[in-house]
Amino acid sequence: MPMFSSASASLRNTLLTYCSLALSAHAVVLNSPSQTAVNAAVSCSLIDYGRDYTNGAYTNGAWFGGASIVLATASFAGNTSADARLLEQLRFSSTGTNEICANGGYPAQHELQATGMFAIAKLTPRIWNQLTTAEKSRIDLIMKASLISCAFTTSNNNPFVNSQRTLDGDTNLGRDWNPNYREGMLGSVLVAMTYFGGPTATQSILTSYDHAQFVSQLYSAGLTNAGLTFNYKAATGNQNAPTGANIETAVRNYIYYNSGISDYTGIYNSLATDTYGKNVNSGLNNGAGINGSGKINSGAATLPNPGVAGMLKEFDSSDGGGFRSSLEYCYYGYRSHQTNQLVLIIGGYLQKGTAVTDNAAAKMRIGNTDLWYKMANGYRDYDKGNDYGLKNAFSPQMQAFPYIRSLWEDVLYPYHFSSTAIPTDSDGDGTDDATEVRLGLNPASGVSRFMVWTEGRGIRWPSAPGLTFVVQRSSGSSSVNWVTIATVTGVYGTTGFTDPSPPAGTVLYRVGLKP
Repeated sequence: MPMFSSASASLRNTLLTYCSLALSAHAVVLNSPSQTAVNAAVSCSLIDYGRDYTNGAYTNGAWFGGASIVLATASFAGNTSADARLLEQLRFSSTGTNEICANGGYPAQHELQATGMFAIAKLTPRIWNQLTTAEKSRIDLIMKASLISCAFTTSNNNPFVNSQRTLDGDTNLGRDWNPNYREGMLGSVLVAMTYFGGPTATQSILTSYDHAQFVSQLYSAGLTNAGLTFNYKAATGNQNAPTGANIETAVRNYIYYNSGISDYTGIYNSLATDTYGKNVNSGLNNGAGINGSGKINSGAATLPNPGVAGMLKEFDSSDGGGFRSSLEYCYYGYRSHQTNQLVLIIGGYLQKGTAVTDNAAAKMRIGNTDLWYKMANGYRDYDKGNDYGLKNAFSPQMQAFPYIRSLWEDVLYPYHFSSTAIPTDSDGDGTDDATEVRLGLNPASGVSRFMVWTEGRGIRWPSAPGLTFVVQRSSGSSSVNWVTIATVTGVYGTTGFTDPSPPAGTVLYRVGLKP
């Protein structure tokens, strides 16, 4: 449980003494993406969603998507230059006709650009507190639509699990297909779990899901993209689209193979292991490719890490046309996985130093190095039984790469591999920058810091909505033994606690901030 610094305070009142202890500060601390990346994301078009967009992605941002995640990550890290554009994208994406369509299939990988942004922004009080109640309510519905649709397509209990279909009747999907499907479908479940505050709250949403009620809520909020998707069977009579009862059956007792939502690390590990699941090579058929396709264009002799585990799967995979070896598809798998991991880390659900996180980081270190190299040297894509030409870092399909690469190089790589994980405290006030950002404080002002003070017979401290605090108590004896006595939900400004049954004598209290 992360703890943060506070000043000492005491009050004597009928044998009761309140003392806030000086505690070590360590919230999730991430660097901002580079300013160059942030500037590029600020200047990028707003990502939009709608059923009229072609190629099945339901978005205008299949190629440039990623700017919203750069902006959200920068704001979370305290880079205020991203704030205005992030708020603009948040409001745009929570408005009817612009929101995700949420069918639970192929478009889910692109919808992570919105849902991942929402999840990170909710954990950034400086941003989240600027949204209106109505805006937050619409985002709640959008995130629920993403959760339900992707829980439906990935659940063991789906009546169509062996002949899959989306909420709007698309049959071109599978929960075991390549990462450009899996990362979107399963990743959206994990991102929604983070947004809703953990597996217990998320399972409650799934268990209580009422289809007719939810469709009504979507339309009442003006969310017509998602509304039509969820009402597709009734509105169009499409024979492949599931009924409301089908959807309820699939999600109410959600389980993906052997993992329920409480095993979110197991679900994430299955993604990391699959997406970065190949050994590094220069192309199909030992580098020869298929008729010259499906291989690196140049530089095979100096390929880094040949034979080492961690290459992105879609350099050595298959699809309906046979073999697949595609830079473009690998890039989409990388982009989606990076968003999923960022959200889980920021939410506190993947901690540095655990076996799952370290395994994923080690594979990403190999796989991303390989991806960068092949982007620089060019790769002749082969998929669906055809040569799809030379792709590199300058191809239109990879136009977001110049800014989303910073999410790995400047944010995630230092987080995973820095040997000195010391929280940044820019103003030297004893509260690290990341914690100040979460609390809505100013990390550039030494007088704006976390502290605990007495108020009557209780204690108070800076607070923000969406945060959870733990209050612990110990006697003032030489042997300090901390016991959790309360969990307090954050509100705007400050919050507090008064012990309803304090023991006699000197009592010590401390406050912790949950991830």
